[in-house]
Amino acid sequence: MERDYPGWHGIPPSADRFIPPIQLDEPAEPIHWTNGDAPAVWCDLTYPDGAEATAKGFAKAWTTERVLVHWVEFSGAREAWVSASACRPRELPNRARHRDG
Repeated sequence: MERDYPGWHGIPPSADRFIPPIQLDEPAEPIHWTNGDAPAVWCDLTYPDGAEATAKGFAKAWTTERVLVHWVEFSGAREAWVSASACRPRELPNRARHRDG
């Protein structure tokens, strides 16, 4: 049986499978918020069941002790305050601009 579904082909990702990682409270100390492009980071996340994962994300804000990381998981934008020691810089590939762009 052929179905006429434009765009998506297959079972869509389920947002109800998302369990947030363990995160820290928003810091009380002064926070540095990004004013431009957020630095790209690798962030090691730990989940309540003890599972660990490395997320490819961006540091949107930080202090000396904590980083507010944004990443995509189960097709949704996520964010969490994590320890600064859980993040490390990530290189973005240099892409040539389109000749008309």
